Amino acid sequence: MSAEKKPSKAISTAALFVAAFFWGTTFVAQSIGARSVSAFTFLSGRSIIGTLFLLPFILFRNKKERAADPGSFTPEQKKTSLHLRAGLISGFLLFAASSTQQMGIAYTTASKASFITTLYVVLVPIFSLFIRKKPHARVWIAVLFSVTGLYLLCIKDGFTLAVGDSLVMLCAVLFALQIMAVNHYSDRVDALKLSCWMFFFEFIFGTISMFLFEEPHMADILTALPAILYAGILSNGVAFTAQVIGQKGLSPSVASLIMCLESVFGALSGWIILKESMTSRELFGCGLMFLAVIIAEAKLPGKRKAKTPGEK
Repeated sequence: MSAEKKPSKAISTAALFVAAFFWGTTFVAQSIGARSVSAFTFLSGRSIIGTLFLLPFILFRNKKERAADPGSFTPEQKKTSLHLRAGLISGFLLFAASSTQQMGIAYTTASKASFITTLYVVLVPIFSLFIRKKPHARVWIAVLFSVTGLYLLCIKDGFTLAVGDSLVMLCAVLFALQIMAVNHYSDRVDALKLSCWMFFFEFIFGTISMFLFEEPHMADILTALPAILYAGILSNGVAFTAQVIGQKGLSPSVASLIMCLESVFGALSGWIILKESMTSRELFGCGLMFLAVIIAEAKLPGKRKAKTPGEK
């Protein structure tokens, strides 16, 4: 089978902006949904919708590729097992991260939650130390900025941390681990299939937790249904697909920087739709955290290599 053609930089950039927009505005949907249903109920609904949304695309693509190259679709037990294992691990971490985020957003604002969540961009290179990948010196500068920003954004008088902000900070840690798990498997499995299995296992864990720890009522679910549909279709389905398209045509550093604009879209949508207000101290904290993301991801120009005689 021929290699898949990479999209242009313009298309890739636009796709990642779409992903960042829907991830950011979903914080508003989560805030609205949290008024009617508990965290596991919301998570179960959005994850099964995301699974069902991606499934037809996978089946259609498989049918098209099977017709073009029937030999590429011979049964491979090892490949199926790898998809299941990757989906199970990534899905559990996504479930843990999303559930703590949904719990936390019920006690904080969408604006603050969106900025705190983007700490995963700084945490991923730090966690890479444990797998012997030494981060660049600029990452430690980013950590200093992000910790200062978190203090201004979250710590109240008397050095106390609100429950909602604490839960969202835990969510950022779990998302960092989930990103590392996906990166570990991404070169060996199909991206859309991994996503679909990931959402499916997230649905399984969310549904079990829903019946164990909550008392879901159909009336409440129907009230929250618009928010659940928005999160399931546009955040889980569309945004992830846009991420896959976008990352094919851009370097990881540039792609991560664009995707982290979800924090800006989250703050703006919280301000416009939910009429959330932020103090100048909190806004400055958000600015420092966003600056930390830029410092962590931006590539500094290196020394130009001298050209050899005759080199163009």
